[in-house]
Amino acid sequence: MRIIFIAMRLRRDGFATNVLDLAEGLIKEGHEIHLITTGFLKSEKADEDAYFKSLQRDIQDWGVNMYYFKEPKGNILKKAWMSLVGTVKILYYILTIKADVIHAQSPNTTLFPWLLGKKFVSTVHTDTIRPNFSYKHPHLLIAVSSGSKDFTEKVMGTDPKTVRVVHHGISKRFSEPVPKAEIIELKEKNNIPKDKLIVGFVGRLVKAKGLDVLIEAVANHLPKNTLEKIHLVFVGHYDNSTDEKWLMDLIVNGQLQDRYSILPFQDPKPVYQMFDIFALPSRIDTFGLVAAEAMMSGCCTIRANSYGAEDQIDSGKNGFIFKMDDAKELAEYLNLVINDTDLRERLAEAGKKKALELFTKEKMVKRTVEVYKELQTF
Repeated sequence: MRIIFIAMRLRRDGFATNVLDLAEGLIKEGHEIHLITTGFLKSEKADEDAYFKSLQRDIQDWGVNMYYFKEPKGNILKKAWMSLVGTVKILYYILTIKADVIHAQSPNTTLFPWLLGKKFVSTVHTDTIRPNFSYKHPHLLIAVSSGSKDFTEKVMGTDPKTVRVVHHGISKRFSEPVPKAEIIELKEKNNIPKDKLIVGFVGRLVKAKGLDVLIEAVANHLPKNTLEKIHLVFVGHYDNSTDEKWLMDLIVNGQLQDRYSILPFQDPKPVYQMFDIFALPSRIDTFGLVAAEAMMSGCCTIRANSYGAEDQIDSGKNGFIFKMDDAKELAEYLNLVINDTDLRERLAEAGKKKALELFTKEKMVKRTVEVYKELQTF
């Protein structure tokens, strides 16, 4: 099939990871991908710039056909003009590519196939969207979790008959063991203590991800003898300097200055396997891709009950789910798995098994193709 993806700016987050993993998987199955986008987030930081350049090379190597339009910016008149020019460009791309399937990956990009009267699929990647002029209901909508299905039906007004649940899928490489020597080297390189249990987080270092809840749980609710056993590791990037100050203030106020490390965004595979416990206290998620990655990596996973949690974790069997913003409950689960090695390892093993059964890239591609084929029958 010839498939169009329409997406706004790609940045280092679960949205971009999912879109590009799906593109790569579809190409491996013999499909042709045309990606219409405003491009990649530009950064003055050397590591982020290198990441996006590497990503662009990968996309080129996969054989993705790229088309660009400019994101509207500036004053009202300038934004209106750029919106008009961008719309014309996108409509031209759609008409000339002559795709078998159009997949709107960003909510406001649903407007473009709708304007042309084309059948299209869309995916719900966020729970922060609300009905607006630019959002048009697709013929079929992919929800990445049961929670995001409920969200799109109740908040966005989507007809339940048009919703199909397709979980995010990740590479099985996360299940492959990392040599112990590499883990030791990673700890030494980043001055991470070797005699502590590592409680880790991967993602954007922003309030929406609930890091304040994790810090409160550790600083204010863990017994002192338990606190002595752990070291916090945050892997990710700030959106801006305000986020950095916010996190540093939390750490200082919690008196955790000697109990944390922050690593820049990087390939998370060895990082997950360095972690003993992965915590996802996020307030906004439609699936929680990093939790699935941690589970597949064999890391004991504890996460908030945001969308995707119940799809991933049977609490007490292959991880734990705590009530969003409830630092005390999070601390209770942390205390359990920190002090009970058998429980921690049992949950980790069961979580890995479930992730390999349900959340692989191959399964995601297969289910997505089924949705595409269903669309073609309309």
